[in-house]
Parts: sequence; C-alpha cells; structure tokens
Amino acid sequence: MNLEEIFTFENLYEAYQNCRKSKQHKGEVIRFETNLAVHIHELMQAIYKRKYQLGSYKIFYIYEPKERLIEALPFKDRVVIRCFCDVCLKPKIEKKLIYDNCACRKGKGTTFAINRLHQFLRKIYNKVKSNQFYFLKCDIHKYFPSIHHDILITLLEKIEFSEDEMWMIQKLIQEQPNAANRGLPLGNQSSQWFALYYLNVVDRYIKEVLQVKYYVRYMDDMILIHEDKKFLKYCKNEIERICHNELKLELNQKTQIGMVKNGIDFLGYRHIVTPSGKLIMKLRYSSKQRMRKHLKTMNKLYQKGIVDETYVLIRKNAFYNHIKNTNEYFLRQTILLEDINKL
Repeated sequence: MNLEEIFTFENLYEAYQNCRKSKQHKGEVIRFETNLAVHIHELMQAIYKRKYQLGSYKIFYIYEPKERLIEALPFKDRVVIRCFCDVCLKPKIEKKLIYDNCACRKGKGTTFAINRLHQFLRKIYNKVKSNQFYFLKCDIHKYFPSIHHDILITLLEKIEFSEDEMWMIQKLIQEQPNAANRGLPLGNQSSQWFALYYLNVVDRYIKEVLQVKYYVRYMDDMILIHEDKKFLKYCKNEIERICHNELKLELNQKTQIGMVKNGIDFLGYRHIVTPSGKLIMKLRYSSKQRMRKHLKTMNKLYQKGIVDETYVLIRKNAFYNHIKNTNEYFLRQTILLEDINKL
C-alpha cells in the first residue's frame, strides 16, 4: 500500500476516534478536535509529501507493578500511529505470528495466555499421570530498551512491506529520544507490534525446530512445559544462543527451570498442579502486598473526600476481577476481600 491509501481522511478520523476514548477531557485532545478537519488534512499533506516529523516525546515514569520509563508522543502523532497500525502493521504482522504469542492481539491477552498455560498443564499431567514434570521460564533482560533497530528493520523487510510502508516503519523505529540505535518507546502502539514480532524467530525455532508442543509467550515472558528436565536445559541454551547471536538480547536472572508442582510465576499469578491434577492459581506474594497498599491508600483518599464513590466502585471491581478466578477468592484465605469490603 502507498501512503495515500493508508492515511486517508476516513482512516485518520477513525484512528482519532479510537485514540480519544477515555481521554476526551485532556487539553491536547480538545485542542486537536476544535479544528479537527484542518488538523487531519495537515497530517495527510505532511505524510504524502514525506515531510511528516514525529513530535517531542513526553518522558515520565510509572512505578506499578514496577518502575518503567514511558515515552509518549503528542496526540496528533498517536493518531497517525494508530492509523498506521490498524491499516498496515497489524494485518501484516499478525499473519506471521504463532498462535500462542498472546499479548496485544485481538481475542487474546492475559486471560487467553493463562488459559493456554492451564490447558498445556492438564494435557501433560494426563500424559505423565503425575505432577512430576518441569517448566522453563525465559525472560528477556530489559526487553523494550534492548531491541536493536537495524535487526528489527531487517526482520520487517522480510514481510515485504512496500517502500512507503517501510518509510513510515523506519521513522517510527529510528526517530527516538537521544537518537539511540536501540530501544522502542513503551508509549507507542507501534512498539507493541514490533516487540511482538522481534522474538518471532525464537517462537519459530521453539515450535518448528525444537518441536515443543507446550509453549506460550506473553511479550517477553516465555513458558515451555516438558517432562524431561535435560531437554529443557538444552532448550534454554538454544534460546540463549539465538537471542544473543541473532537478536542481541540477553536472558535475565528470572530465567529458570523448575518443577510444576512448586508453581510457575506467570502474569501476576502462581500456577500450581497438585498430585491429583488439580490446578491452583494464587496471587504472587508481591501482588498481594501491592494490592493491600493500594487498598489502604484508596481508603485514606476516600475518607478525605479526594475520591468519590464512583471511583472507589471502579477500583473495587478491578480488584475483584483480578482475584475472582484465584483460589484466594473461592477459599477466602486472604484478607484481600475483607479490605475491599471495608471501603
């Protein structure tokens, strides 16, 4: 596709509508839509003439669930990126990904990834008739900041994007704060799709060469399940080799081989298979501590009148949804629900 086909007025307008959801009260959104048609037309002309430049990144930190650096572009640039992702990046990259690459894809997400893991655990339990089997958990050291621009562009060129599409892709990858040759901004939607695809070479090697049946990935969190510990050690060495030699990535200290009966930490929960084959899902200790801290803070804000009942209800529902499928919810073995109901 050429730029004129991707960045039509209709496509940019639809991207604007998606980008403004839950943000219509913000000043930059209001300023953009006060003269909406003109702003969209200006974006179109700048892109068609290849004079379009990304704005300045707003840099800030978030601290939950852990400290992360966020680099966010102005609203107009987010509209352009949303349009490009929806019309071009998403359809082409989606076709190249394996089924069990679960993050940021339609019909998938954390619930899908957890269900797939549980499905794999049940299958291998039924095969070996016990919980005496193993998992390999791989995690990339500082994944987003470590993605190498030249390698990523080379990988994307294999998808056969058009010249116009590659012009925009290179802009999104290379026009970074501090002109770095590594790293993707966490605040860009395009970064999610690039990160999903960057490890595709690892996914394909695991599924097609190592022929691991029970494998699931959520962004840079990879879980392999197998009854043979020695085979998983071999898999770990192969994954390290490919990450280092082909992608210039390193596994971090959270990478480990363990017994499933002792639990697998994945997506905020600890997943355990009992000797009888029952699956238990518990909150990680750090998640419990973090939730208790949030509950205490929210209670203080409510007592002082800083937040209202509507906000409290939204947060309560979020906490309920986070724990409703865990054993803490059904057995009521923790203080979490009591703390929530005190609000």
